[in-house]
Amino acid sequence: PMMKKHGLFPTDIYEFRLDEEDMWMSDKALDFIKTLEMSMYNYPAGVRTSRGDIHKEEPMLPLIGFFHDCLEYMRCDLALQVEELKISLSWANWAPGKSGAGHPLHRHPYSYLSGVYYFTEGSRTVFQDPVDIRNLDTLEIIRDHFDGPYEKFEAEPGKLLIFPGWLRHFSEPQAREDDRFTMSFNALPHGAVNAGPQGVPMARINVL
Repeated sequence: PMMKKHGLFPTDIYEFRLDEEDMWMSDKALDFIKTLEMSMYNYPAGVRTSRGDIHKEEPMLPLIGFFHDCLEYMRCDLALQVEELKISLSWANWAPGKSGAGHPLHRHPYSYLSGVYYFTEGSRTVFQDPVDIRNLDTLEIIRDHFDGPYEKFEAEPGKLLIFPGWLRHFSEPQAREDDRFTMSFNALPHGAVNAGPQGVPMARINVL
């Protein structure tokens, strides 16, 4: 019989990379991050996490400027009706070498866009297909050997991934000898958002 299969509702993940001559921004930020106190907020998953306002620290500002440039590119590419996309929360992540530490499956509530930046190589970041959630809380037939659908991204120094905050993801256990260092952030609309009647925006948001 004739058959058509339509893959609907794709999700875009944007990937950016620092140029080689700009890697000093990454090195400067990582030197600062290594001085921070890290706590195991994801117990028992094992990843250590810093406080959530590191984007405001002076050693971080060059790299944060790169992140904001990437967010501005996305704002224009997606033709979003907002003055700016601004980082509202940012934190560092540390998975010690051979620790088996990894992030559990999660999403970023109350974030329009979220990002993960890799300072080092290490375990991969894995995104779960958002359509699969439709099987939950309904009549479900379990699949044998279910392994996805997932999309996996290598951790590579200088790589930044930006994705919708609702997209569920996790990091694989850190099995390499070296430590895995990353940082993550959430971004929200800042300023006037969405055109309203007679030029009045739907909302004005100030991200501190």
